[in-house]
Amino acid sequence: MGLRVEIDRGLVLLVAAPYDETIVDWIRTLPERRYRRESQDWIMPARREHLRTLCSLIGELEERGIDVETCEDAGARLARVDVGRAMLRNGVIEIAGQYSERRLPALRALPERHFDPERRIWTVPLTRAGALAILALADRTDELVITQRAHRALQRVAAATPAAQHVLRDDPRVGPTRRSPVAHWRHYTAGPVFDNPARRRVQVPGVGLCVRIRVHPRDGHGDARATP
Repeated sequence: MGLRVEIDRGLVLLVAAPYDETIVDWIRTLPERRYRRESQDWIMPARREHLRTLCSLIGELEERGIDVETCEDAGARLARVDVGRAMLRNGVIEIAGQYSERRLPALRALPERHFDPERRIWTVPLTRAGALAILALADRTDELVITQRAHRALQRVAAATPAAQHVLRDDPRVGPTRRSPVAHWRHYTAGPVFDNPARRRVQVPGVGLCVRIRVHPRDGHGDARATP
C-alpha cells in the first residue's frame, strides 16, 4: 500500500498502488485534481500552491504509516517548494522534509528539539513551549505544514495551563497536580465549555479559535473560581 508521485512536464501524477480507499480519499482533497480512467492515475497542475498542498497530503499519509514514493523529478520539484511536514507520531511531533538552509535556524530555535541523523527528521516533545513555537512558525511563515492530528494535539497542549499540561505529559499518579498561585486565562478549544453557545469565542495567536475563561487562585482549601 502506497502512493507514487511523478512529474510529467507541468503535471503531477499520483498513483495509488495498489488501490487504497484511504489514499484516494486524501487525493480527492487536492485542488484541481482529475482522475484519468485510461491510465488509472490522478493528475493536477504542478503549481507552487498545489505542490504545497501535496506536501500536506504526503504528511497525512506518512503519519498513518503509508509509504510515499517520489520519483527524482518530483522530489526535486517538491524540494524547491521548501516546505517541512510536522506530524504526530508516538506522542511527539516529527518534522520531516528536504534539508533547508532557510528553515534550519527556526528548527534549531524550537524548544527541546532533537535531530535524528539516521531518519533525518527533527523531533519535538509535546510541551506547551514547543507547541506554541511550532504553531507560531506555521502561522507566520510558509515553511511548515502541519497534519490535522498534529495540529489538534498542538492546539490542545498550547491551550493547557501549566498544571493541566503536567497531567497530560506525566502519569497523574506520580504526584499532586500543580496549581497556579495567580489569576490566569484558561483556553478551551473543545469540549462542553467550547460548545456552549453562550460562551464568546475569540481568536488567540498560537491557540486559534477558543473560549477564554479567567481562573482565579483558590481561596484557602476551596476550589478555583472561574469567570468568563
